[in-house]
Amino acid sequence: MKTSFLLLGLPILGWAYPGMLGVSSREEALEFLKEKREAELEERQLLSGLIGSVAQIVSDVSGLLGSVASAVNPDNKRPEPGYVFQAPKSSDSRGPCPGLNLLANYGYLPRDGHVTFDQVIEATARGFNMGADLATVLLVFTILADGDIPTQSFYLGSGPGGIGGLNRHSTAEADVSPNREDFYLGCGNNHHLSSRIFQQNVYYAATDSSKQFTLGVMSKQWAANSKFSVKNNPYLYYFPFPSIVATAAYNFYPQFFSNGTYGAGGVANYESISSIIGAQFDTKTGNFKYVPERWPAKGWYRRSTPYGAVQALTEAFTLIYPSNPISMVFPQLQGGNFDAATALCYIYQGINSITPLALAGEEQEIGAGVTWALSKLVGAGLDLTTLGCPSSTLSPNEFLYPNATQKGGPLNPPASVQSNVGNNVYGKTYFTSAPTKPKCQHSS
Repeated sequence: MKTSFLLLGLPILGWAYPGMLGVSSREEALEFLKEKREAELEERQLLSGLIGSVAQIVSDVSGLLGSVASAVNPDNKRPEPGYVFQAPKSSDSRGPCPGLNLLANYGYLPRDGHVTFDQVIEATARGFNMGADLATVLLVFTILADGDIPTQSFYLGSGPGGIGGLNRHSTAEADVSPNREDFYLGCGNNHHLSSRIFQQNVYYAATDSSKQFTLGVMSKQWAANSKFSVKNNPYLYYFPFPSIVATAAYNFYPQFFSNGTYGAGGVANYESISSIIGAQFDTKTGNFKYVPERWPAKGWYRRSTPYGAVQALTEAFTLIYPSNPISMVFPQLQGGNFDAATALCYIYQGINSITPLALAGEEQEIGAGVTWALSKLVGAGLDLTTLGCPSSTLSPNEFLYPNATQKGGPLNPPASVQSNVGNNVYGKTYFTSAPTKPKCQHSS
């Protein structure tokens, strides 16, 4: 009891003796304690009604166990013979995309995490039945912004020396992730599973009539995460292409991580989702440890039909994004007339705007990068004619980053902890509470 009374008395002592709080006056001490109290209340409010006691979290998880796919094709069982799970070594590059991490853990992609365009096209199709057009859209921008054009390659986490790779912020990776913290709020850690965010995701699934991670559940997850980011992240930077990737990632959970084809007998169940994103539940603490991503051991089947760019964009911006739109990526949303082909045209144009940031060199190099990127889209059947883009929309000199050199922009990112920006470290619990304000003097 003495300890409890001492803890309760610390704010009073701090006000009486300001030096204890590292301030010089009682007025500053009072303001410090007020801000601290407000921050504590805000965090409690964020979790109130969502995440209760450890017992409640255990109950939520238990209530999600056991749903079984009712219609699967045995040919779609994964992993296939010859593809064996191996936990990544500390030298292997892993980053914010759980699906790609998983494919590398099984050898569908090089286990060291240095992958090429063609390897990812094949692996995402074999592992998850991702459509070639969707994979191409994602890959072109990733290699252009985060990789190496001559070898058409990139790293799943950080590149050599911490340069490039999917961990690079505000290019292919963006804030408002389904289960990762924002780059700024996480002090550079935008790639480890956040325990508190997945707890929230579990709650939404447990309280849904389906008891699954449906599109409706993921829409609630988007709304909560985007509201949190808008309120707490002063460097929230939502450029059109990263926003497309971040938003579509929410529908990837049921569409790619479901056991069997989502909406056709498959189940977006807890066993599949938690295993694929690397969330291991601790019944004693109610938190989730981050472990290497893998398919569930009881048997998992990929979707039986390809999931392509048009369906992905349509679902992302008509089912996920409207629950809390944080920026007007596509003007046509204002009139309620979203068109996937027009959205793809925006991607086509967006490639031109990011190129100066990726290459940051001579005009000839920029032109070469644009030529390579657009040729890849044309090869996938996504050319100007198909998308209905007028040729006048393409301008190599167009620079769409309005504040590129300001703090928080892509050319001058916010402060981070160097130990947080490397490749994934597994077997740890990250972010048990909401980082309403980053504490960058410590590693997350």
